[in-house]
Amino acid sequence: MEEANVDLESVKTKMVRLRNEKDDSNDKADKIDQELKTTRDAVHQAQSDCDDLNRKIQNLESENANLNDSLATAQSKIEDHVEKEKQFEESVTELNTKLQTLEKSEEDLMEEIKNLTTKFDTVEKNGSDFERECVKMRMDGEKLERTYQEIQDRIQSEQDNLRASLADLDGV
Repeated sequence: MEEANVDLESVKTKMVRLRNEKDDSNDKADKIDQELKTTRDAVHQAQSDCDDLNRKIQNLESENANLNDSLATAQSKIEDHVEKEKQFEESVTELNTKLQTLEKSEEDLMEEIKNLTTKFDTVEKNGSDFERECVKMRMDGEKLERTYQEIQDRIQSEQDNLRASLADLDGV
């Protein structure tokens, strides 16, 4: 019986050891199960983060494409503006040349008027042909004055056009 007690005692010890191993295994299984759940949650969160990042990448790519389109449009506008500025500078140069030509014409006409006035003064001092020469000179003078006035009007018009063009360009 003693042998049966020893065997029974050995079986009890073995059962306790097996129960402890089972409890340890259950604890390890619970711990592994919890780690598996945590890992699954982390994988799910990582997948969700990855999906969010992919959406953000798509949004950024779309925004980048829009920005590139806007940049191309802006560059095109800049190129147009540079071309218009070049044309404006050419127009200003042309208008300045015309203005110089008109000013030279005005000087020439003033000189011609001066010469005609001198002739007129000389004719006044002459004798018998005075009246005919006088009439002729007055007609030439009036014609020159009309021409002078027309040129003055044209100069004024060109100056007004130049001022208006410069004002328009300042507005650009």
